[in-house]
Amino acid sequence: MTRSVRFTSFDFDQSRYDSLLSDVKAIDSDTLNGLSGLLTVRAVKTSENHMFVMSSYESMEALNAASATHAEVFAGFAKYMVGEPIIRSGEVIEAVDGPAPGVGYMRFTRAIFDPSNYDAMMSSLDGQLERLFKEIPGLYRLRVVRIAEAPDRMIAAAAYTDKSAADAARDTAQAALSGMAEYLTEPPFVREGDLVWSYVR
Repeated sequence: MTRSVRFTSFDFDQSRYDSLLSDVKAIDSDTLNGLSGLLTVRAVKTSENHMFVMSSYESMEALNAASATHAEVFAGFAKYMVGEPIIRSGEVIEAVDGPAPGVGYMRFTRAIFDPSNYDAMMSSLDGQLERLFKEIPGLYRLRVVRIAEAPDRMIAAAAYTDKSAADAARDTAQAALSGMAEYLTEPPFVREGDLVWSYVR
């Protein structure tokens, strides 16, 4: 089985952030424990009015089976949202586990590419990410996900112990992106911020 990820991105009323975070932290753990195949959920505040939530599953089948519960949970946050959330999902296509023991900060990088060059791009990445990221101090985990709803894009989610570790790894991230540059159709888009809540099975 290939591990899969759902990303939920939304703007919120920043004047109600404390209430939003309180409701996020109050999510019933029994509800999450009852979702077969759910591994982790991480909520990251990427700006004063934006939240990025990453949910990891054992497989795409488990992710799809949890869709109704996902919708129900996020319906409870609708009163805090500005506009509609953006929901994307896909299978993990590259993975690196770093030496750090935990995560407190995350960087999400969206890359858009020509799908006809996907195989060539993946071939160019073969082994490169592990070589670049494996021993980075402060790196907890890197996951690259190809988005099912938009096959011309992927999201790289990198988890670090803190912002200083993420900043120190910026040159490494740029080196990885430069290796993909010929396949990208527009500049990468980055969101990053502090981990504000997490669930780990």
